[in-house]
Amino acid sequence: MRHVMALVGSRGDVQPALAVGLELRRRGHEVVTGVAPNLVPLARRLGLDPVPLGIDSAELLGSDLVRRDMRSAHPVRRVRALRAVAAAGWDELRTGLTALLDDAGGADTLVTGLLGQEVAAAVAERRGLRTAALHYCPVRANGVVAPVAGVRGRAATRGTWALGERVRWSLTRRAENAQRAALGLPATRVHLPARLRDAGAVEVQAYDPVLVPGLEAAWGPRRPFTGFLALDDAARARLGEPGTGPDAGPDAGLDAWLAAGDPPVYVGFGSMPVADPGALLAAVEAACAELGVRALVSAGWNDFSGAGSRTGPGSGTGAPVRVVGAVDHAAVLPRCRAAVHHGGAGTTGAVLRAGLPAVVGWYSADQPMWGALLRDAGVGVSRRASALTQPGVLAAALAEVLDPATAARAARLSERLVPADRAVAAAADAVSGTVGGTVEGTVPEAGPADRSAAR
Repeated sequence: MRHVMALVGSRGDVQPALAVGLELRRRGHEVVTGVAPNLVPLARRLGLDPVPLGIDSAELLGSDLVRRDMRSAHPVRRVRALRAVAAAGWDELRTGLTALLDDAGGADTLVTGLLGQEVAAAVAERRGLRTAALHYCPVRANGVVAPVAGVRGRAATRGTWALGERVRWSLTRRAENAQRAALGLPATRVHLPARLRDAGAVEVQAYDPVLVPGLEAAWGPRRPFTGFLALDDAARARLGEPGTGPDAGPDAGLDAWLAAGDPPVYVGFGSMPVADPGALLAAVEAACAELGVRALVSAGWNDFSGAGSRTGPGSGTGAPVRVVGAVDHAAVLPRCRAAVHHGGAGTTGAVLRAGLPAVVGWYSADQPMWGALLRDAGVGVSRRASALTQPGVLAAALAEVLDPATAARAARLSERLVPADRAVAAAADAVSGTVGGTVEGTVPEAGPADRSAAR
């Protein structure tokens, strides 16, 4: 079978899907991979022969549109920004994906993540392709997981999701129909979730069901749960990030620093733009001094070089805070005692698998949801990212999760998670429509029993 993967967004949106692509190739499938231009080197190191697709996600996340306008106190400016971000890069994605399919000679399945799914679904409809999507958090209406904080009860939760879907459709309807027109498709009055349901698309839930009890039974086989996706050891070694390869390069000495003292607190915000790196480092240093702990700060897509901190790459093994670039989570996190992160699904899964309690400093999208789910599981606390630089906030949050009882709950929870290899295998099964090597037909819509459970 030939699978074309259309993967846009940040590293956290793309890397889990690349693990599935590698597994499909291992099984003998043909995998054609398109990723955001800035992530082509990452996919290339994994050996997937990627082509650039859509727009540079790092540039978008660092733009004034995201950093300023989406956070504006002016409601009109914020709505305009939300509408622009929702459809950012759609023209480039449509033309690039069309060319990718032409060059590949067609496909059996079009695989996408959540971002850009509207365009990918329209292209698949135009070409008559089977579609499969990878979701890294709950994004469809349900009565189990609330999309925003403060909502309680199944009826209120479902009502909030319904409202959210209407808002999303109002923001994207014009842009979606513009893409459909460019593809020669008629305009639609039906929002994407309903169209995907009617098309029999498979929406893989690539996170662990233990964190959302009851949701797996409510949604049924069309939205199969797999567990958090992660690269295997061989793929991680090809990336060569600190923790997997020789202790050399700009982050030389990391292994010695980790071994020289107690397990540190990991601090990393991935692709999220930290508004004031200097203020964050100051808050980390203050928390370390107050609590008597060390901290390993991963810069991610941020530049900490001008933060003015006395710590940083090259600091001695006795330094209480060390700043590094991107690290291999699977190798480094098990050597830590807690984590402070943005609540992205990939980082959340890696932190949970390492058995660490967490402080989630969230920005937007699914991050507040993950913060709430970790809090409900008794393994984390949740704060707005901007609050972590306020005096005493980070230290107080860390004190909560460093409590021995919280740490013990996190360790026990890690033992209940689906192992990464099983999660990736299950996702590959769902994407290819196979179970035990047998090709299945279209996954049916939930039957009456499933719909009853969902209510």
